[in-house]
Amino acid sequence: MALTDEQSQELMDAIIEKCETMELSPEEIIDGLGRALMSATMAFEKQSASITVEGIGYCDVVLETASSQ
Repeated sequence: MALTDEQSQELMDAIIEKCETMELSPEEIIDGLGRALMSATMAFEKQSASITVEGIGYCDVVLETASSQ
């Protein structure tokens, strides 16, 4: 199940507002979003996740296992 366009926009607006409040640079925002994706993947006890927005792009999250470190 995917977010509706309205839900996606509401979430992005909240993220943008928080990033502006924290005065984050573009690099810090990307780093934070990446960490959030990894944390969410771990929280749901998954080893990987793939997010695709048709016509825009995709993002893959692959977590390293404890044995590969």
